[in-house]
Amino acid sequence: MPAELMVRAGEKEYPVLVGKGTYEEAVPGIMRRLKPACVSVVSHPALQEMHGGALEKAIIEGLPSSGRIIWFTFPEGEENKTLVTVMAGYRFLLEKGFTREDLVLAFGGGVVGDLAGFLAATYMRGVRYLQLPTTLMSMVDSSIGGKTGVDLPEGKNIVGCFHHPEAVIADVSVLATLPGREVLNGLAEVAKYGFLYDPEILREMEGWPEGRPGGEYDFAPLVRRCAAHKARVVGEDERDLRGIRALLNYGHTFGHALEAALGYRMLRHGEAVALGMIMASRLAEWSGLARTPLVERHLRVLLPLLREVPRPLNISSREILRFMEADKKKGQALRFVLLKDWQSPVLVESLASDLVEEAVQESLRDLSEGE
Repeated sequence: MPAELMVRAGEKEYPVLVGKGTYEEAVPGIMRRLKPACVSVVSHPALQEMHGGALEKAIIEGLPSSGRIIWFTFPEGEENKTLVTVMAGYRFLLEKGFTREDLVLAFGGGVVGDLAGFLAATYMRGVRYLQLPTTLMSMVDSSIGGKTGVDLPEGKNIVGCFHHPEAVIADVSVLATLPGREVLNGLAEVAKYGFLYDPEILREMEGWPEGRPGGEYDFAPLVRRCAAHKARVVGEDERDLRGIRALLNYGHTFGHALEAALGYRMLRHGEAVALGMIMASRLAEWSGLARTPLVERHLRVLLPLLREVPRPLNISSREILRFMEADKKKGQALRFVLLKDWQSPVLVESLASDLVEEAVQESLRDLSEGE
């Protein structure tokens, strides 16, 4: 059995299983425990074609003889994480006779996990679901914690709710099939945990040749380490009410605005967050908050992860600031997660807009010059 850690969020408790071969080992037992008559796998067509056979075999092993599997797939890309796709999902489930006793299974990256979780949370006032993340980013971050949602043209995850899965099953063997850019994308969220909580993660990343691990690298220990940080934070502040969980948004105020301003097309989420963390490090230095130099190390760790980002981005700092003002997390003032020092994050509000804009401009220049 793969290594297990527990997420304890209010009255909900569920395992996160990390290892190689976790589908074959864990899925049948979970099916026997939950006893769904129908499992709706929410995914992308390419993932169904690549991994669908092995996943179905594991599901069927644990289902009763009358059990069935149905697939709801939609095109890849953040631009498809919308209410239009969710509506199509509702109608699909209704047509297939899906009930509250059945089970949604999110099989994909962060887009699939967010949308499938929201679909499960809102169909018939809530049905059970599993998270089976297939990308590094979703394994270390988005699959854990119960945040679900979809995007509006005005911003990312504007519509959403909390709905925890029954379990998270992270099979790192599927990472071998990820394109190189997707690995780099996920490593941005890994780096985030290093900046916020874990100096060992940063030291390991700085030791990788060309900013990424070699081909035979075993991701399981790193995924487990990051997942443990996420689980701890979720347990301390499940619904983001105490400001503890908000610290996980390091780089995200900038990153979400970048994604929205570019129409969710040119940047992957992790790439936008990596660039956002560079902007945040510069803002911390320039505002006088940081007690130690931050920017140089951020550039050293993060710029290698942006090597496949198209240049130029053709976006102005003014456009980015406009989308930041629409960010759902701002409350009465635009709120940033900044570092006072390594592993010392704080929430900061009401910084001068001209200083924020200058940090954005300079960081966009870093990206252009770092080709």
